[in-house]
Amino acid sequence: MRNISFHRLLMAAAGLLIITGYSACKKDEIRAVLQLPKTAPALQSSATTLVLDSSQASQTAVTFSWAPVNYGYNADVTYTLQFDVPADSFQNPINVTAGINKTSFSFTVADFNTLAIQSLGLPFGQSSTVLVRLASNVNQFNGNPSVVPTVYSDSLVLQVTPYQVVINYPSLWVPGDYQGWNPAAAPKVASVKANGIYEGYVYFPPGGTFQFKFTSAPDWSHINYGDGGNMSLDATAGTASGNLSTNGGAGNLQVPGTGYYRLIANTGNLTWSATRTTWSVIGDATPGGWSTDTDMTFDPTTQTWSVTVNLVSSGSFKFRANHDWTINFGFDNGQLTYNGSNIPVPSDGKYLITLNLSVAGNYTFSMKKVN
Repeated sequence: MRNISFHRLLMAAAGLLIITGYSACKKDEIRAVLQLPKTAPALQSSATTLVLDSSQASQTAVTFSWAPVNYGYNADVTYTLQFDVPADSFQNPINVTAGINKTSFSFTVADFNTLAIQSLGLPFGQSSTVLVRLASNVNQFNGNPSVVPTVYSDSLVLQVTPYQVVINYPSLWVPGDYQGWNPAAAPKVASVKANGIYEGYVYFPPGGTFQFKFTSAPDWSHINYGDGGNMSLDATAGTASGNLSTNGGAGNLQVPGTGYYRLIANTGNLTWSATRTTWSVIGDATPGGWSTDTDMTFDPTTQTWSVTVNLVSSGSFKFRANHDWTINFGFDNGQLTYNGSNIPVPSDGKYLITLNLSVAGNYTFSMKKVN
């Protein structure tokens, strides 16, 4: 009897364990049922009007915050801030990952300025509208892309005024009759390597004599460089060159005629040159591929070159002058560089591309998607 009772007791215990285990598993399954949020997460911003200032580059420009999205269980959620301009309306947003289970994200002034200029293509020194929203995605345990629909917050509207990052390289001023011979208001050429070779771009409008000089300061009291002889002008090629003189009474320098010129002055060997330029984009991201340029148009008011063109993300492009590779720009380490790397395209679409060579040594471009 004792053996039979013990056997029955073991059987009963085993059955109890099975039932209990089944119930526990069933409870776990019920507890892990995912529920999509009934309301969109609320995104908040510490500021909605951002006038960015280079003197505060390392300070916090804006902080975005939100409450955790509730999926009905303790899910790991990746939060991403998405930025766009109204014309595109989040068709191809700029994504900034805030992190897993984070509830806030801050930008420094410098970082938000970079996003505004390079990613969104906003112009310097003027207010533009930017949209921002929060995207929430449930992480898969196996690392695969989530099959749970993305949950988006309502969008916030920001007014953003970015600044141009300007490095003050050693410079020469370029006064001439095209701007009233006023050194203080003249454009500059810069020596990026501080080696006595100065370079930059100047527009000479129609009319006048197209004469100019280089000055070592924004006045006539310091060294000014005039004609040192052997000046050569080629109107057909749009070029000029010669020697420089530090004699304040030396004659003026001159370009062949109207145009947007690349000026180079070498104060070491006292030579100078000028090359008239027109600009274009070229590359397998553009309609003409690497064989045909897409020309840009110059705006004398803004001193910029621009073009609206369809681009494909499977390719890239560069800027070049005069349909030739002698003078060309690519993009390296966050800035335009001569003979630099090809410029990638973030997504297929129509873009307004703007090239700004008006600040010597601080050359910039922007790509803004348009409808």
